[in-house]
Amino acid sequence: MRAKPVPGGKPLDIKIEDNSNLTFANRVSTLKIKIKNKSEKTLRNIYLTPPPDFWEEREVKGKYGDVQLMWGGGIVKGCLVTLPHDRTELKPGEEGIAYFLIYPGGGSLGEIQAPLNIYIGDELIKRETINIKIVKGDLRAYVYRPRYVPRLDESILPLVKKVIENYGVPDVETRVWPMGVSPGVPTPKVEIFFEDKRVAEITGDIGSGFMHISRIKVHRNVFIAEAPSPEGKRRWYWVARIWFFWLDKSVFDEVPDGERIELWINPDTENVDWLITDAHWKEVAYKGPVKCAEVKITGGMHRTIRAKIAGLVKSYHAPRILNMTKFMVSPDSRDPRKIPLTLQNLSLLVNR
Repeated sequence: MRAKPVPGGKPLDIKIEDNSNLTFANRVSTLKIKIKNKSEKTLRNIYLTPPPDFWEEREVKGKYGDVQLMWGGGIVKGCLVTLPHDRTELKPGEEGIAYFLIYPGGGSLGEIQAPLNIYIGDELIKRETINIKIVKGDLRAYVYRPRYVPRLDESILPLVKKVIENYGVPDVETRVWPMGVSPGVPTPKVEIFFEDKRVAEITGDIGSGFMHISRIKVHRNVFIAEAPSPEGKRRWYWVARIWFFWLDKSVFDEVPDGERIELWINPDTENVDWLITDAHWKEVAYKGPVKCAEVKITGGMHRTIRAKIAGLVKSYHAPRILNMTKFMVSPDSRDPRKIPLTLQNLSLLVNR
């Protein structure tokens, strides 16, 4: 694609939000980028995407050495800037948010310069370089960062230090069973274990057998966070964040997509007090406690974007929690005028 000159200078302003370019080795985190339309025209279908030389060959993602850059939404071309109600245009002066997921491998350290191409429709407008800082062996890596507000709250570092010194880091294991049986149909199953205790069972549209699920990436990290308990008392939690990534180009038409499931585990009871996941750019919190969360991932499609841009594709894998109560749904995280709700700031609502 060729670059297109735009009258009046650069039409877009790009800014990193929440210091989200600070990352930690072997941990998936959010890279949050705010885009502002500085032109006098309405701009439609704005994409941010790695340059061709930085694309992974088999999977839909960017790769800068040992650092992976991923996006979802079922749009192969790149991260499409969308607003609430799946609107894909920015009016003059309007802002939007692009959410990437970034994963520095274990060999990453220091800083890298990651170029991103910015397109308006099919026209390459500019190339922006993102400075990504990678830290290894730091207690800050255990501080929980919400997906849509990924700023690092260093005020809980004393708690993190105390917890790690007293408890160590718990073992969280994911076990993938390629062929389970659900109502007589062979389907995969994923189980999550916390210190050898099963705390979640995940079934549904996570593959159609070994050849499928073997190409779906499952990643886990453990964090420490403070939040209200279901009874309304402030306390600390282990947070096991599990990511499912549909990135492999051979996995039918379900790429790229990523879904998370967060298990907020009470260290005193080892029960799942809270579970957090997403529903089309909204954070959803479910209330326990339960000994083992039952999760079903359901494939689907969003016709509004797909029909206009990419055709109808099966790329939406919304987790449903079968044995917990839905407690909170945040506003749409793609609206830069609103601060997404997180579990940590809901103390006043727990006993409603």
